[in-house]
Amino acid sequence: MVVTVEAVLLSASRPRPVQVKLNGVAAGVAYEITKTTADGSRWGVSGGRGVSAGVQVLLTDNRAPLNVPVTYEVLVAGVTYTAAPIVVDFDGVAVVQTFDGRSVVGVEIASLTEERSAGSRSSVFEIAGRRDPAARLDVAGSFSYAWAFDVHGADAAALEAILKASPVIVRRLTPGMRDLEAVVIGIVTSWKDELITEGLDTWRRFSLGVRELSDPEPSARLLAFTWDDFDAAMSSRTWSDFDVLFDTWDQFDATDWALL
Repeated sequence: MVVTVEAVLLSASRPRPVQVKLNGVAAGVAYEITKTTADGSRWGVSGGRGVSAGVQVLLTDNRAPLNVPVTYEVLVAGVTYTAAPIVVDFDGVAVVQTFDGRSVVGVEIASLTEERSAGSRSSVFEIAGRRDPAARLDVAGSFSYAWAFDVHGADAAALEAILKASPVIVRRLTPGMRDLEAVVIGIVTSWKDELITEGLDTWRRFSLGVRELSDPEPSARLLAFTWDDFDAAMSSRTWSDFDVLFDTWDQFDATDWALL
C-alpha cells in the first residue's frame, strides 16, 4: 500500500474548516484519523475511523484548535502516516459553534478562572455487621464547567441562536490560553446572560453550565458544502464545463465549491 494523507483549508466558513484526504488504503484494512498539536493534545476526527472500501476517504473537520499548527495523522496496519501541519487562522481568541459547525460566533473568554468539577461515579453500600462497605467501582465522570463569554453587538443574538438551536455546542480556542482545553464538546445544562456596559460599548455576558461530552456521533462525516453551493457554482456553467472541470469523482468530491 502507498498511503497518503493530506490536509487543506476550505473556504466554507470562518474559521475555515479543514478537508482531510486519505488515499491508498487497501480494501478491508482499518484506519483511524486523528489530529494533534505540539503540546501533545490529541482529538479524533468525525468519521475518521473505519474500514477502507479501497477508495478515497474525504473528511471535513471543523473542530480544530485555532491559530496553531495542527497535524493530521492516520494509523493504518500499525503504521502512522502524517500530513503536513496546517493552521486554522482566526482573528479572535475563541469561538462557540453548533455541533455541526454551521453556525459559529466569536466570543471573548470572560472569566479569569474556569471552574470545573467531576464525580467519581462509584457507589458504596453499608452492610449490617460489616465494618467496611461493599463498593461498586466506576470510571470518573467527565467535567462539568462554568463558562462565561462576552459578546458584542450582533454576536449576542448569534450566540443566543446557537444556544437555542441545540444543547450540544463546541468551544474552540488557541492552545496556551491559561490551561484551558483548546477544543471541548459539551451539552449546555443551563445559561443566562446580562448586559455589560463599558464606556460607549455595550456587551452581553453569557454564563453557561456545560457537561463535557465525547463526540456523540463519531462515525458521522461532516459536510462543508450543500447542494445550494453546488447550484451557485454551476449556475452559469454547462455540463460540458462540468466535464472539463472534473476528470474523476474524487476531484468532484474534494472541490471547494465556494471558490469555483
